[in-house]
Amino acid sequence: MLGKIALEEAWAIPENFKAYDPTTLAPKGVIGGDLAANLMDVHGTRLQQMDENGVDLMVLSLSSPGAQGEADPASAAALAALANDRMAAEVARNPARFAGMVSVAMHDPAVAAGELKRCFEGKEGFVGVMVNDFQTCRDAEGKEGMIFYDSEEYDAFWAEAERLDCPVYVHPRAAAGPIHEMMWKGRPWLEFSALGYAQRVAMHVLGIVTSGVLDRFPKLKIVVGHMGEQIPYDLYRIDHKLNRARFADMPMRKDRCVRDYFGSQLFITTSGHFSTPALMCAVQEVGVRAVMFAIDYPFESIPNGMVVAWSPSRCK
Repeated sequence: MLGKIALEEAWAIPENFKAYDPTTLAPKGVIGGDLAANLMDVHGTRLQQMDENGVDLMVLSLSSPGAQGEADPASAAALAALANDRMAAEVARNPARFAGMVSVAMHDPAVAAGELKRCFEGKEGFVGVMVNDFQTCRDAEGKEGMIFYDSEEYDAFWAEAERLDCPVYVHPRAAAGPIHEMMWKGRPWLEFSALGYAQRVAMHVLGIVTSGVLDRFPKLKIVVGHMGEQIPYDLYRIDHKLNRARFADMPMRKDRCVRDYFGSQLFITTSGHFSTPALMCAVQEVGVRAVMFAIDYPFESIPNGMVVAWSPSRCK
């Protein structure tokens, strides 16, 4: 299939590697060469593989955790602004083949909204904003915490995203220190892509929906990668168990189920989840209008993203 638009494709700047070492994710050669080099490359190997595999447009986003990994609000905002300026410059070199996702620091919803406005109204090439799950923060005693965006306090951010017609892509990140220690220590193979990413993002996205954010901002659009972070396959049970008699104070509209938002305000992508049976299930559950294409390069192989049939031999 030609003419593909890939929506969740990672890119990095050297300053982002202060938060993590990409060699811990995959040694050289595991995901096609040097992961750090592939993250920073735009117009070389990345573009060549796009040409070879029928990808017309790639939407770039700052590699996780991005600004969400910075506990200090000023440092997080500075990293987001720096990344956005460099992203705009990279996209401007070839705007026919690349677009970008805005990065924002989420300690303060007004600051996040301001950066979103700066990029969407003052720069070219941005088509959405990516938030890497929760925002790391620290209290006055230095204790690490997690900020989520499903309270009314964050309505200023959601309102600006709606006004700008800017989709919000909710992407995974590593667990916070306390959560890592309590849940994932001793089982690191489950903490990331295999299980932990999906669990944490699904909780956050469902928190946003059930807290009424999509009802207060009916034109807002939220995108979730990795075939919906398991939500489509649990959708019956999610709606069945959000019992309004038991949870009478749940802010989500009383006449709607979570299912009802897909295709108009909730969307998923295929990033890093190249199973045809899973895709068919997702389409049946959330509707074809809610499903979009993505690869998750360079954490995933572009050629693998083109393969539409699952084979057990890939597990070997």
